[in-house]
Amino acid sequence: TVDIKQTTCQYNDYTITFVDLPGTYSLSAYSQEELFVRNYIFNQVPDIVVNVVDSGSLERNLYLTTQLIDMDIKVVMALNMYDEMIKNGARLENKNLAGMLGIPMIPTIGSQGKGISTLMQKIIAVYEDKDPIVRHIHIHYGSEVEKAIELIEKPIKENPDIISHRSPRYLAIRTIESDAYVRGILSKAQNFETIHKTAKEAIKKIEQSYSEKAESVIADARYGFIAGALAETYKQNPRKRRKNTEAIDAFMTHKLFGFPIFFLFMFFMFFTTFN
Repeated sequence: TVDIKQTTCQYNDYTITFVDLPGTYSLSAYSQEELFVRNYIFNQVPDIVVNVVDSGSLERNLYLTTQLIDMDIKVVMALNMYDEMIKNGARLENKNLAGMLGIPMIPTIGSQGKGISTLMQKIIAVYEDKDPIVRHIHIHYGSEVEKAIELIEKPIKENPDIISHRSPRYLAIRTIESDAYVRGILSKAQNFETIHKTAKEAIKKIEQSYSEKAESVIADARYGFIAGALAETYKQNPRKRRKNTEAIDAFMTHKLFGFPIFFLFMFFMFFTTFN
């Protein structure tokens, strides 16, 4: 459901209000959940965002993290289901990854309540600006995109009321991604025409250079950043990965079963599309 749950607790002389937002893998505003979460963070400006990720699906989960990094807000990451990842033979150097992202990471097992106390302590440390890991990084999107971000960011910075609690870099990135909501925010700027014209020219240059949509260029760069960070810090169980792949290949490409399976998938796809 596109809704929130809220509770308040006392911890170490702090009164902490937790707001549980709908689950989402992105803030791209393609679905109601994404739009709801992004707008809440934009407008309510929480002190801390606790980014809960599934430790077994890091590549998919970290896409949202890259967008939170662009928003330049305080984030603490809960590496949930950490025991399942270890059980599957995978290994994560979470301290090194945390250092790369500038985001503290706490292994948790939500179903058993493990790691929650450490997570609470980390939330307070980040709020008090006492955590040494916390730093703001810039994800590098490539020279052409970075030039475009810089050009768009410049006129955006001339509007202190708009950037008072919003990152101008994030607004510039979302403008390149043709975000209608961000366009609505920027339309209130006195120099909106300058921003719009600069963005239009910059997007055109990006799409000419890469021969694809500017939005796709930025998405590819995010996945590249994630892949690079995980290549240095995450090791999946090679035996398990190879075993699973071989088992799937053997069945899906079988001389007898392969074609019926293919036609079954095709039939199902067309059936669900048209009916």
